[in-house]
Amino acid sequence: MTASPSPTTGPTLALVGATGRFAQAIAAALALRDDSWGEIRLYTPGVSTRTLTVRGREQPVETLREDSFGGVDVALFNLSSDQTREWAPRAVAAGAVVVDASSTHRGDDDVPLVVPGINSELVAHRPRGIVALPGPVTWGLIDAAHVLHQGWELQHLVVTGLIAAVSASDRGVARLREELHTVASEPTIGQHPGDVRGAVSDLPVASPFPAPLALNVIPWVGQPTDDGFTSAERAVDQEVRKVLDLADTVPVVVTLVQVPVVLAHSMALHARCARPVSTDKIRAACVAAPSLVHLDERTGEVPTPVDSVGIDPRFVGRIRQPKGAGHHIDMFVSADTTRRGATAMLAVAELIGHERREGMSAQWT
Repeated sequence: MTASPSPTTGPTLALVGATGRFAQAIAAALALRDDSWGEIRLYTPGVSTRTLTVRGREQPVETLREDSFGGVDVALFNLSSDQTREWAPRAVAAGAVVVDASSTHRGDDDVPLVVPGINSELVAHRPRGIVALPGPVTWGLIDAAHVLHQGWELQHLVVTGLIAAVSASDRGVARLREELHTVASEPTIGQHPGDVRGAVSDLPVASPFPAPLALNVIPWVGQPTDDGFTSAERAVDQEVRKVLDLADTVPVVVTLVQVPVVLAHSMALHARCARPVSTDKIRAACVAAPSLVHLDERTGEVPTPVDSVGIDPRFVGRIRQPKGAGHHIDMFVSADTTRRGATAMLAVAELIGHERREGMSAQWT
């Protein structure tokens, strides 16, 4: 069965998993975009009494049911992997196209992994009725990596990700704030072995991190794998490779470091390219890229996470080149990846909605 948008109201959009920070970012992004939707439905598994403000109106978040997807054209999935595996096939069977923000389908060969503006054309090729989106860390670096690959062909990419506490959801943010509050009034803390660990050991908020995060960095994000990398590092490698269609011979080496930042992630990129590069040409390409804002350290501007929070573009700067290394380039990027992911999800949904409207227009004429 295929849902059909109304000629007067437009296609129907469903946000599945309409609670939490990411859902709020989607609602905020909806308010800034052209209103191309007729009905917008909000769902969450389990009983809910919550509301979300959508297009200026407070709207209840309804309990997800077997018949929730009737008449839905596009279903935005913001659920855990287990919940996505349960509900996504039901949405597709009802005629909806699923746009999935979870990790469930990112590595599947028959599900396109889409970044609008880079490989948007893949939205139309979805044999399972599902379009996947990259994870938060990949959102932070993919636009800059695309500029490099498009212009100079990546041969080797090294990523050092400085990952904010939000990577462990609201629980990680709450833990960081508790730790910061605890250590802030101690002028000598952080100068003696074990003093930070001791100070935060009895906090009521359990830590999702393997070490204290306040006054510290932790070079470990994710779960262990059998090759020394973490699961999160491997995920970024695979997602970048799939989105940019990199050859298997191109190494992507990722190190993720948890840092005491609340929301925005930052990345230091080192790239070796097939063709000679120059800092001036890279700067010009970043200025021309609609998704990037170039900050020039020569005028005292550098990308920082606190300046990136709550905005769509990614800040890029510190563009430099090792002396005598004409095929190498380094840069630094900061991005609010929650905001970036929400905006990209809506952009994918709009492509599908436009496709549905075009199909119906052809039938009406």
